[in-house]
Amino acid sequence: MRWSRKAIALGATIALLLALNQLVEHGLGAFQVNPYYARILNLVGINITLAVSLNLINGLAGQFSIGHAGFMAVGGYAATYLTVYHGREIAGLVGSTLDADIGRTIVMIASLAIGAIAAALAGLLVGIPSLRLKGDYLAIVTLGFSEIIRVLILNIPAVGGATGFTDAVPITNFFWIFAVAIFTIVLVRNISTSTFGRALAAIRGDEIAAEAMGVRTTRYKVMAFVVSAACAGVAGGLSGQLFANPLNPQNLNFVKSIEV
Repeated sequence: MRWSRKAIALGATIALLLALNQLVEHGLGAFQVNPYYARILNLVGINITLAVSLNLINGLAGQFSIGHAGFMAVGGYAATYLTVYHGREIAGLVGSTLDADIGRTIVMIASLAIGAIAAALAGLLVGIPSLRLKGDYLAIVTLGFSEIIRVLILNIPAVGGATGFTDAVPITNFFWIFAVAIFTIVLVRNISTSTFGRALAAIRGDEIAAEAMGVRTTRYKVMAFVVSAACAGVAGGLSGQLFANPLNPQNLNFVKSIEV
């Protein structure tokens, strides 16, 4: 009975999101959502994912990170690169094109998965050496990582360099944005009530005492960093493929991290 209720709730959520997506994207009869309001609504959904995922590090684990824009950039550029250069081939695997719903769905799933993996690897790369640090020192390291990523992107012509990824394909829509936002909220909520979450809360309260009680503090902080980075990467993939809005390194600096 418990699983059937979850299945019903999941089905109802998907149906509601699909209905709202139809309303936002195409309108209903004479009613049409203003494109400006639709864009703001989509940006709200992306920022929900970013804020909730950042809360896993800054809130639940109590680690001061200001490099979230770096993970967003890694995931966003990886996802968009896959769509631009390999999207048509991926859609062709199911006998479709990027112009068809099934093709866009397959490409969207593949691109977001790649964005999440790339950002998670970046989180692991940063987390292992830096999460032995605390407070301001951790903030400086994450800030430095974010800026390194931005400067590297500025010098990669394949993704547009300083002008931004102007070849981005606009396949993101309301459904994907808010499906990811809801998934992120549920994920972080479940983590917070799990053994993992209680370990993070203990680290936030007193890291020395938590370590004395047998909590492997560095391991749990790295795990939180990886999960948070993966969610930020997915948000970046959604943002990079929204309304043909090109990713631009100038919009992914440390100010973006503070904004989140």
